[in-house]
Amino acid sequence: MSSIYKRKRNGKNDGYVMYSIYAYDPLKNKKRYFNITLGKIGPTLTWDDCLKQKKELDRVFAIKKGGKREMQLNSAIKTYLKHKMIHFITKPPKASSMKLQNYHLYKFEEVIVQRYGSGIMMKHIDSNILDWYFDIREQELKASSMIVHKRIIDSFLNWIKN
Repeated sequence: MSSIYKRKRNGKNDGYVMYSIYAYDPLKNKKRYFNITLGKIGPTLTWDDCLKQKKELDRVFAIKKGGKREMQLNSAIKTYLKHKMIHFITKPPKASSMKLQNYHLYKFEEVIVQRYGSGIMMKHIDSNILDWYFDIREQELKASSMIVHKRIIDSFLNWIKN
């Protein structure tokens, strides 16, 4: 449920219009409140303009409502990598480890996108696609590299499910 309202500072309206919604945040992997400033009411911004912006923002957040399964593959990978960096605030991962994860995830994206297009969503990647993908990668990688590759891809897919 979203709303727009005139912001108050020190008990007085200051002329700014705010948009507020409780929605899913893919980076934090949970729901949270979003408060977005739409602008200050004046000659360039009217209340009707704010209502139009509210409808557009409602549409954007409705897309995100489904969570990670509703994300496109490329945005899911970017969000996952950001999540990994935020998750390890106390002891960040080594640069070589992050480089390895980036390589394997972007290779996964590249191969999937070549066959299914750049707009493929995470909910469309099923076991048949994964079997096809891993068959291709087994021919290209050594056995030890394939173990690492599967571990990274499985970690990404488990993050999507949760």
